[in-house]
Amino acid sequence: MKGFQEGESKYTYLTFRRTREDVAASVTVDLPPGLGLSGAGIWCSNGGAERGHPGRALPYSFDAPLGDLPGRPVRIELIGVFAFFVDRKTEAPGTLGATLQILERGDVVFRQDLVNGRHYGAAAEETPVNRSNGDGTSIATIGSLEFDGTNYRLERLTIDLPEFSSGTRLIFRDLGSPASFGILDIAIEVDKPAGCPFHSKSGLIPLKEVGAIVRVGDRRRFAKTLEQLHMGILATSDLDEARGQALTFLAIVTAAMLEHGGARELHRTQLEMARKLDQLDDLTEIAELAIETCEVVAEPLFSAPDTPSAHLMDKAMAIVDRNFAKDLSDSFLAEQLGLSTSHFRFLFRQATGNPFHKYLVAVRLEKAKQILMEQDLPVSHVASAVGFAGLSHFSRAFTQRFSVSPSAIRKQGS
Repeated sequence: MKGFQEGESKYTYLTFRRTREDVAASVTVDLPPGLGLSGAGIWCSNGGAERGHPGRALPYSFDAPLGDLPGRPVRIELIGVFAFFVDRKTEAPGTLGATLQILERGDVVFRQDLVNGRHYGAAAEETPVNRSNGDGTSIATIGSLEFDGTNYRLERLTIDLPEFSSGTRLIFRDLGSPASFGILDIAIEVDKPAGCPFHSKSGLIPLKEVGAIVRVGDRRRFAKTLEQLHMGILATSDLDEARGQALTFLAIVTAAMLEHGGARELHRTQLEMARKLDQLDDLTEIAELAIETCEVVAEPLFSAPDTPSAHLMDKAMAIVDRNFAKDLSDSFLAEQLGLSTSHFRFLFRQATGNPFHKYLVAVRLEKAKQILMEQDLPVSHVASAVGFAGLSHFSRAFTQRFSVSPSAIRKQGS
C-alpha cells in the first residue's frame, strides 16, 4: 500500500493547554500512518459524583485553534480516556456528558454531543470496546493509560465531519456530569488535494462483525475484512496460527451464509479447506487459499461486477455503516451520490438484493444485537441508539429477524 511522501500527513494536531504531564499511556494496536501519541500530557475535565471529589476542581472546557488546514477537514480523532469516574451508580446510560463544537467567528458550524453508553463509558473496566455508533462516530480501545495509580482504557474516538465552508476554533466542553474526560491528543484528518496516493483506512473491523457484514450483504466491508485476514496471516510466523485464522474466518462466513439460506454443501467447505491447509507450509499460499475459499463461499452475495455503479453502491453502504442511527432515506443517499431516487433504488436493490429501507433496518438490527450481547443497557435505550423510533416496532422487527426477543438474546450472550 502506498503512503504519503516523506514529511506529509493527512492529520493536523491541535494545540491546547494540558492539565497534567505525569501520565503513562501505551498504544497496543496499529493506528493509521500519521496518527499516534504526541506525549505532551493530558487535559482532564471536571467530574466526580461527590461534592468533595478532587475532579470537581478540574476545568470544564478548552479552546483549540484550527489554524490553516492543508485540505478539507473530514474527521476528528480524539485519543484519550472516555471517561474517568463513571459507573452505573454515578451516571446512567443516556446521560449527556460533553459536547464538541467547531466555530467560525462565533457561529457553530458543527456540534457533536457525547452520550454515556454510546460515545463513552466506564474506562476503568477491562473489557475493550470497538464499535460504530451509527451517528457518524466510532470508538475503539487502542491501549491503556495509568493515571493516579489506576489503569484505564485508552481509546480512539472518531467523529465524521460534514462539509462546511470554514472553521477557526474547536471547543470541547464538559457538561457537568460525573464523567471526566481525559484527552491526550486531538487531530483533524483532512482530505488531501488530488495527487496524494494514500487511501486512508478507518481502522480494523472486529471479527465479531463479519457475520453481520455477510448477512446484510455489505460488499465493501466484506472486501475490507478479506484484506485484514490477508494481512493478519502474513503478519504471523506460526503456520498453525495462520491456519487457525483462516479456518476461524471461514467458519464465520460459512455460518452467516447458511443463515442466509446457503446450500447444505457449505458444511463440507471448512473440512475441505482444513485438509488443503495441512499440505501448505507457506504463509502466502495459506492466505491466498483462505481468501479464495471465502470469496467462493460468499459469491452469491458478493459477485456484483466491478463497475462505476457498483462503486457508488459501495459508497452508499459506507454512508449507512457510519450513520445507520440517523434518519436516512433513499432520496438522501441518492442526492449524496448525484443520482435520481428511482435510479438509486434500482442500483441499490441490484447490488444488495434488498430495497434500501429493508437493508437499513437489517443493519440497525445487527448493530442492536451486538449491543445487547455486549452491554447491559435497557432495551429501549438500545432501540433508540440504533435508530428505531419506538420500542414495540423494534421488538417485533428484532424477533422476526433473529427468532428470539431482544431480552432473550441478552440471556443467550451471557
